[in-house]
Amino acid sequence: MSGCCSPEYRKSVNEKEAQVNDKGKEQLPLFAKIIIVFITAGGLLAAFLV
Repeated sequence: MSGCCSPEYRKSVNEKEAQVNDKGKEQLPLFAKIIIVFITAGGLLAAFLV
């Protein structure tokens, strides 16, 4: 039994899903930090130019 309902298939799908979720957790904070740095730098630049 190697169809979509076999225990081994579900196990492999769950492992791959966990790997994708872990990668997403690592990349999102880095992306968010970059955005925060640009917003902060823009705010400081605007404050000094006014």
